[in-house]
Parts: sequence; structure tokens; C-alpha cells
Amino acid sequence: MARHPVTLLAPVALCAAVSGFCIALTVRAFPRGADTFFLVGCIGAVFFGLRALIEARRAWPKFRTDSAHLTALRRSVPFTRINLPKDDIR
Repeated sequence: MARHPVTLLAPVALCAAVSGFCIALTVRAFPRGADTFFLVGCIGAVFFGLRALIEARRAWPKFRTDSAHLTALRRSVPFTRINLPKDDIR
């Protein structure tokens, strides 16, 4: 495994951030009567919100399996600390 599993969720986070920016643009443009910015903000928020959902559904199963694999590697006994049963000294 070359990359950390969190990198699978980077496109989801980016789409969510852009969607949040578009929502903020929409909220700021509506009271000022800037119809073009309002329309662009609405379309951008819907598009990037849907893309975030699609990317999350695609990346989540792989993220879970990679995270479980890393957890199993962390919990496994490393080869340098093998605890063999000691012989009875009596």
C-alpha cells in the first residue's frame, strides 16, 4: 500500500469545500440582487455537492478496507518482539 487511506477522501473534502464556497456566494449574492452570482452559486453548490456524494460513495468502501488493513498491521505482533514461552526453571 503506497498511500495512506485518507488520500482517498481528499476529492470529497475538496468538493465539499467548493460547495461550501458556492453556498456562501449564494447567501451573499441574494440580498444584494446579484442574480448572476446567485445563479452561479446555486448551480455550483448543487453540482459540487452531488460530486462530493458520488465521490464519497465510490471511495468509502476502499477507505474502510485500507483502514482495517492498517489497523490489523498495527495490532499484529512485530517480528522483533516475539514472546516465546519461557522454560520452567525448577
